[in-house]
Amino acid sequence: MTINKTFKPVLVILGMAALFAFPAMALAGKPDPIQQDKLEHGKKVYFKRCVWCHGVEGGGDGPSADRLFTRPRNFIQGTFKIRWTDSGQLPRDEDLERTVKNGLPGSAMPAWGEVLSDTEVKAVVQFVKSLVQDRDFQDEDEDMELMDFGGHANGQNPWGVSGPYFKGVPQEAIDAGKEVFLKNKCFECHGGEGRGDGNPTMKDDWGFPIVAADWTQCWNFRGSRRNAFDPFNVVRTVSTGINGTPMPNFREKITVEDRWKLAAFVNSLCPRKKIDPLVNKPVTDFLIKSKYTAGVVAPNYDDPMWQAPENDNRLPGYERSEEYVNNGGDQYWHYIAMGGQITRGERNFKPKVDNLWVMSRWSDEEQAVYYLVEFHNRFLSQDPAFPDGVAIQWPGQLEDLFGAEKPYFIYGDSKKPVDIWKANFMAKNYDPTNPPNPDGYDLDISVKELVGHGFDQVADKEAAGGVQIVQSKFHQGRVKIMFKRALNTDNPNKTDVQFPIASYIPVSFMQWSGAGKEHDEHMAISTWVYTILEPALPASLTYMPPIMAVAFFGFQLWLVRMTRRTRQMLADGKWK
Repeated sequence: MTINKTFKPVLVILGMAALFAFPAMALAGKPDPIQQDKLEHGKKVYFKRCVWCHGVEGGGDGPSADRLFTRPRNFIQGTFKIRWTDSGQLPRDEDLERTVKNGLPGSAMPAWGEVLSDTEVKAVVQFVKSLVQDRDFQDEDEDMELMDFGGHANGQNPWGVSGPYFKGVPQEAIDAGKEVFLKNKCFECHGGEGRGDGNPTMKDDWGFPIVAADWTQCWNFRGSRRNAFDPFNVVRTVSTGINGTPMPNFREKITVEDRWKLAAFVNSLCPRKKIDPLVNKPVTDFLIKSKYTAGVVAPNYDDPMWQAPENDNRLPGYERSEEYVNNGGDQYWHYIAMGGQITRGERNFKPKVDNLWVMSRWSDEEQAVYYLVEFHNRFLSQDPAFPDGVAIQWPGQLEDLFGAEKPYFIYGDSKKPVDIWKANFMAKNYDPTNPPNPDGYDLDISVKELVGHGFDQVADKEAAGGVQIVQSKFHQGRVKIMFKRALNTDNPNKTDVQFPIASYIPVSFMQWSGAGKEHDEHMAISTWVYTILEPALPASLTYMPPIMAVAFFGFQLWLVRMTRRTRQMLADGKWK
């Protein structure tokens, strides 16, 4: 068949338009062959940087492997997680290079792009490929197919919105994505509200325990570094699956259009926070504001006084809504980063919880302070020998500290004791294999008041200060516990923190996962941060604004009267 010359340019233009409109449509090809000339350099980089986790032969069995969750990747089978290729297929070189440079958030795999040069990254990728024994990158039978992302693989999305990728996504897309979530039973692994609490028995291809992603903490998504909130991270994972895990490829079950809708829904669950680029986690709030309440504080976290948007109002475009402010909203969720205790004793290299969310109020009428602590923990303990726990730690003798002086942040020291409020709990009628429970689980909870003079000197107080747990709940992967205590106590042994108003008070947090057999010093901890009991607004702020308004209005009337009088005098010739 011949084509009229008139139409040839048109066909070329249409072909180029299609190419640029769909840069990531499914394309067949072969894996990139191993570049032999880079192996020696790559070997040196690997044995300096990578062998400690991935092992001499790349089996994921390095000397650090047993301490890490999840386990380091075993390269021998050629099973790689983050790719643009189909399930079970080998990755492209650029997929592996991106993983080495950016690391895998939510795991122990760091971002080597901060340490290695581009030349070193490319070289070590070639050496890693050479460690694959069960597959051959040069095998002609190895196929490679790039996934179809609907023409939106280069940082674009169907809605044309940019970071932090929440404002501007149509609500109808989010609602439709929830329907896709339900239709495909994503809750069976990811839980009813997306916190990864659906399946406690998941294992990878090597038999090691793993957990589903917590969609409400998208900064921990694998392959999300540098752009934690980008919905493309979800589309890529749903399209390609995650090799070596139970996460399948949904390319045949979910259309590309619906994958983006699902991504819109998943993306909407993650609060927008300012991300620290060095650790790819939200920036810790080093000051917890305890809001002043003239009357009684409601001991119920569902009360309006305990409600606040989860998005960081300091981000452009995420300022507090007029509706929230006009209804008296003044609260703020404070993000506190947690890490495993690796200083001494029974160290913890793989804590199950890596952050807490804290909100606080204090009551002038009750002369008491409340701290609401929340954290995400997919599965709770069923073994009474290992209850779950969370604690708030204070300087026991705050009044004796000078300037920025603080006790040692783990259980204090011999000269500067700490006051510890520790809540231990078990969920009632709970089984991690139960289907999603919309009502959540009540907690069988108790609180201990401890005094610490160091790692080996932590004991119950002789005279407790009266700390109470006024409300608690475990709801689909999220624990909520509200502490209460009087601002001041009798404090006969000087072991209770006393709360001054409008002063910076050091505070830190500890958390134990019973399901992870954590106990005593085997825990997650935070550094010292500060809290402040905000003072009541001065009475002058109540009566001065009306007085100033009346004075200003009176001045305006006087100014208008004098202007008219001057004009009249000019008109009458009395003033030249």
